[in-house]
Amino acid sequence: MYRRKIRWVAWLGAAVVASAAALAIWSVVATQHHLRQAKTANSLLAEHLQLSVRSYRLFKQLTDEVLLGTLANQAVARNKQAAIDESLARIRYLELKQRDELGPVPGAVEDTDELEALIANIAENFEALHALPPGEERASRVSGILEDQIDISFRDAVNTALERQQGVVTRMDHQIGAVHTQLVGVSTALLILALVGAFAANRLLERGIARPLASLYEAARALGRGELHHRVPRGFDAEFEEMAVAFNSMADQLSEKEASREETRRELEAAVEERTAALQEANATLQRSDAARRHFFADVSHELRTPLTVIRGEAQVALRGTNRSEDEYREALDAILDQAVGLSRLVDDMLFVARSDARTIRLSRRTVDPGQLCEDVFQAMRHKAEPRGVGLQCTMDNAGGHLSADPDRVRQLLMILLDNALRYSPTGSTIQVRWTQVDDHWHLRVEDRGPGIDPQDLPHIFDRFFRGTSEDESSGGGMGLGLAVAKAIVQAHGGDIHAESTAGVGTVLHASFPMAPDDSL
Repeated sequence: MYRRKIRWVAWLGAAVVASAAALAIWSVVATQHHLRQAKTANSLLAEHLQLSVRSYRLFKQLTDEVLLGTLANQAVARNKQAAIDESLARIRYLELKQRDELGPVPGAVEDTDELEALIANIAENFEALHALPPGEERASRVSGILEDQIDISFRDAVNTALERQQGVVTRMDHQIGAVHTQLVGVSTALLILALVGAFAANRLLERGIARPLASLYEAARALGRGELHHRVPRGFDAEFEEMAVAFNSMADQLSEKEASREETRRELEAAVEERTAALQEANATLQRSDAARRHFFADVSHELRTPLTVIRGEAQVALRGTNRSEDEYREALDAILDQAVGLSRLVDDMLFVARSDARTIRLSRRTVDPGQLCEDVFQAMRHKAEPRGVGLQCTMDNAGGHLSADPDRVRQLLMILLDNALRYSPTGSTIQVRWTQVDDHWHLRVEDRGPGIDPQDLPHIFDRFFRGTSEDESSGGGMGLGLAVAKAIVQAHGGDIHAESTAGVGTVLHASFPMAPDDSL
């Protein structure tokens, strides 16, 4: 069925194209024919004008010969006579050609013969005047020829020929216009016919071919999106009906295979998830180890440069001179020793932080008394607190048990927190250290009355090598590892640490330790 519809559309299109081609050929042939006739008519009109001009020039030359005698150039007259003969021959040729193309034109060839005879008669009359002696009679007869034969007879004959030929040219122009009008009318009718045929063909193809093809296309896209429940509607021509049945059968088979594949996929996903969990754990361990290595080397390259530069500079200065005293050498060695001690402490801190990142810290846990640890640290920190006029106070709340922890690391934690608080505490203030046992945790609180921490710095104070934007040299700031080490110590014990700060009031550092030991690190 759809093949017959396609053939109908093809024949209709061929008919429209053939009609357009025939119209184009007819228009070209008709236009060429009329243009050829118009060209002949215009050429004949031009030759008549040329004959008129040449004749008047001949008459002027003959008049000069009669009136001036030997002073006139008779060779010029002969040349003009030859040109007139040439024009007359050309006019006869074109008139015969025009008669063949258009049919007989009344008076055309006959008028040309009369015109030729008139020109010859005027030339003979001028020749006859040469026999008369110069005088009034010759002049009067010249005047008569000019008035009667040239101004009246010749001019009327020429004008008649020109008007007749101008009429032929006008008629040819009208014929060309008529052909163009016919061409426009036929083209318009053919255009309307083509539009009507195209609309009818479009409706025919849309109902017979486009709709079933669109349904098949939409069904294919739906299957491509995974919508296996989609089916092609029925009720088209026989050929498309067979395609719809085959397509729907294929969709049923795909649905069955998809259900089987989904079951297999779920089984594979379960196996993959189990294996992925093991791989992720191994990958996390490798990533922690690699991150620890990268952080460690970054910290070393960042922080070892300055003390090593000082040590090298002091050694170079000490060795450069030849007459230095013992005190000068001792001063250089003291500077080198101070830098070496600081460098050793820095290396220890960086190694501790790196081990914390890699989770390779080994704690030597035992039961310790938090209050005793606090007193020991106070004893070591009084030499810094007393010159500043800062008091140290330790309080134990709800303390009914001991802490299971590495005493050296907890002592180091207290030293770091107190040193940090002393750096910013004003004279006359007191640093409060409070241990509180809450459920299964020990809570450590260190509070100072310093200027507080800038809110934009607070989230970063436990980052390694971080120094706040408000720190200056008078505060005695370190290298930015203290709180990072403190965080590593607390996390190594399975606890957590955070800070609270209010501008102009002070800062509170909170650390918690689980009472049950966590040996995962």
